[in-house]
Amino acid sequence: MPTTTHRELEENFLRTPSKVDDIMKFLIDIGKAKRADAAKDDPEVEINHSAAITDDNFMVLSRNSRFAKKNKLSIRKSSIGSIQLNQLSFMRQIDVSREDRIKAREERIRVASNYRRLGNVEYRKINFEKAIEHYSKGLEYIPDSPVLFVNRSLCYIKKREFKRALIDLDYVILNLDGRCLRAWLYRAGALKRMNNEAGYLDCIDNARRYNHSEEQYIENFIEKMRTDL
Repeated sequence: MPTTTHRELEENFLRTPSKVDDIMKFLIDIGKAKRADAAKDDPEVEINHSAAITDDNFMVLSRNSRFAKKNKLSIRKSSIGSIQLNQLSFMRQIDVSREDRIKAREERIRVASNYRRLGNVEYRKINFEKAIEHYSKGLEYIPDSPVLFVNRSLCYIKKREFKRALIDLDYVILNLDGRCLRAWLYRAGALKRMNNEAGYLDCIDNARRYNHSEEQYIENFIEKMRTDL
């Protein structure tokens, strides 16, 4: 009796690839291919990193470490450069000795005095505008000179520019020399010509208060004011 051998009972399948395995592998490959195609067809979604930012939430809490390190390095270099520059300026100031500063001021005083003399010459010529120019140039060298301010104010008074004269005189009294006799008297003269009698008398009182030894000079000024008006 012939023996029937089923193919499934043969041991050859152990030595040959399984068709089930082939089918499963094929299905897996198809699935991978579909997913890859779907990924290609899907448009790139651009992420808007600023969507969550509002008026009340705008602080940057983190940043790319590479750029952060670079920025920190730049800031550090800039700060060091600024400190070195300030130190250099400070050392240069120290190098200027007290004697050098005194000499420089003496030279400025010399130049300002020359302008004052030129202004006085023009004043005597009744060229008040030119005199004002010379006094003003002198003040560029010595901006704290009461004499130059007072002389310039007298030119303004002669030109009947009383308000400009008062500006110079008030600056002298308030900032340079509160006892300056000529400043008080010229101020009195300007206010008198502006018909400010109370202001005129107040200036005369202050001139006397701060300059007791100049009483005769003050009286001569008052008399001159009476004859001029």
